[in-house]
Amino acid sequence: MGVHLESGGGGRRPVDADINLIPMIDLLVVTISFLLITAVWTQLARMDVTQRTPGPSAMFDDRDLDRLVLHMDDAGFVLSSRTGERLQIGKKDGAYDLARVGEALRAAKRADPTRDDLVLAPSDGVRYDEVIAAMDTARRESFESISVSDGAS
Repeated sequence: MGVHLESGGGGRRPVDADINLIPMIDLLVVTISFLLITAVWTQLARMDVTQRTPGPSAMFDDRDLDRLVLHMDDAGFVLSSRTGERLQIGKKDGAYDLARVGEALRAAKRADPTRDDLVLAPSDGVRYDEVIAAMDTARRESFESISVSDGAS
């Protein structure tokens, strides 16, 4: 693909030039692809989650004394707080009972409406899609600040 330029003058030698446009088209396609891939609207399904490391933290907060921890393992869920409250929610028909977890989180939210933090602690055998389903359940119950820790915390 090229462009042919002709001179319009009388008596002068015609200037013919072929400009190769294929590299420019390639650059344009790559640029458009890059802009589409990095567009802001592709991040709508993203969930911000922080990672908690086990053990005492250097940044100790009074809120950590009463933080909610949702443990996930092969048996189901355990919703616990640092004050000693524990609620075990077993599996129902071999699947995690997310409806009961939602009810328990809703009750915790009613007890403290300002609370929006939750630590999710899945054990090693829990599948990724089940962890995401638990996060989605917590987000539906207005827990916006979700941290992920290992199952030992």
